[in-house]
Amino acid sequence: MTDFSKLIGQHKNLSEDAQKQAGKAISGAMKPEHYEFLKLIAKLIQENKIDVYRPETFFTDAYQKLDAAKKAKVDLATVNIADLLRHTADFYLSKQTPDESPHLMTMIDQLVAMKQRVEKQYGDVYKF
Repeated sequence: MTDFSKLIGQHKNLSEDAQKQAGKAISGAMKPEHYEFLKLIAKLIQENKIDVYRPETFFTDAYQKLDAAKKAKVDLATVNIADLLRHTADFYLSKQTPDESPHLMTMIDQLVAMKQRVEKQYGDVYKF
């Protein structure tokens, strides 16, 4: 296994331009299903149908029908979904990042996987 401190030492003298370039998100085409999901999220946010700072706005009527124990489990998972949704929306809506990116596609994959795990157990509880 490589020693992390040695790896850091190899890159300690990066020029300012190289540092700026390393911190930029790369652009790249996304799969259509990723882009469609992203557009849905952006539309829900822009139409104020969901608020990424108020996870309770994510829920459908199916959530309301759950008992208290199931709602508590969904709520716990929703904290993580809300955080990732905020990051994804910020990335997409920012003028400093590309509209399509492998980074964004990875965030969407994680978001969809988290959502599917919850909905597999508790039904279609999210608006997205």
